[in-house]
This record gives sequence, structure tokens and C-alpha cells, in this order.
Amino acid sequence: MQGGQLGRTRTGDQFELLTSEEFADRLRVPASWVREQTRSRALEGDPIPHLRLGRYVRFRWGSPELEAWLRRRLVTKSLRGNTPVC
Repeated sequence: MQGGQLGRTRTGDQFELLTSEEFADRLRVPASWVREQTRSRALEGDPIPHLRLGRYVRFRWGSPELEAWLRRRLVTKSLRGNTPVC
């Protein structure tokens, strides 16, 4: 990915960069949980896709990587309990 394309989709739409707190607000979870999920040991080695800018972490809201990560978290209820969709 080229530097000029970092926050853009193929159609030229901008992704919104969010802080951990803003991202947590969108998911309605604590910011501490979001920060924990960015670590490589989180969720069996599947951390939230993020950008690390030194000590700062940002999330590309609306990016295909983040959408795919959220889809992997979808769960459906069945008679045998909760099962992942993907």
C-alpha cells in the first residue's frame, strides 16, 4: 500500500481514524478492552487491526480489515450454544 492511499478506499472515500477511546465508544466497550485487544496475544493471535504511530494507536473505521475482523466476531445462537459465523 502506498503512503498516499493509507486512508482511502479504491473509490477514493476516506477512512476515519479513531483513537482507542473513540473506537471503544463506537463498540460500546471499555477503552481498556480495546487497548488489550490490540496486543498480539489477544483473541488467539487475532488482534484488532490498527495503526501504531509510536505510542499512539489508531483504528481505520470503515476499512476492509476492520470490517473483516468484526465479521470474524459474529456469533449465531444454535441449540448447541453460540457458534462463530465464519
